[in-house]
Amino acid sequence: MIAPKKFRFGERQPLPTPDGTAGPLVLTAEDESNLDTYVVKIGETIKILQEEIAAIKKGELKVVTSLFEEKSKSLKWLELHTPLIEPFLDHAAAHQRDLRTHMANLKESIEENGALLSRMAITVKTILREHEKILNRNGLGGVYAKTGEKVSVNAGPEMKIDREF
Repeated sequence: MIAPKKFRFGERQPLPTPDGTAGPLVLTAEDESNLDTYVVKIGETIKILQEEIAAIKKGELKVVTSLFEEKSKSLKWLELHTPLIEPFLDHAAAHQRDLRTHMANLKESIEENGALLSRMAITVKTILREHEKILNRNGLGGVYAKTGEKVSVNAGPEMKIDREF
């Protein structure tokens, strides 16, 4: 026989207050464990981001590549587990763990990291554009016909290249 499905929502029933209104939700052991794990994972993610930021500022850009996979996994984990935590952001258990402060620190680290990576991307694009300009500076920028008109890249099969001058 299949056991009846157990829902945590029933375990979270708010305790009534003396005046008869519903009190705060009661967290299950799994909810408390989720909060603890989330706070630890935020700390790990901040550490990874700060390590990457320090490496970028030192000019050690190979570290960005080596930390990419770890950073991606950590941020994805946080993204997937955030819905488990959101209902309890204003709960006393979240305040005890100082969850909002940890999240604010994570946000600051992500913004700083994003700004540095964005500047790096802009710099690389600029360097590539300048490199392309240098390569094309002395060229004609394409192939031209006898009349001086530019030959299109999509020329048909009747297009022949004369090897003799």
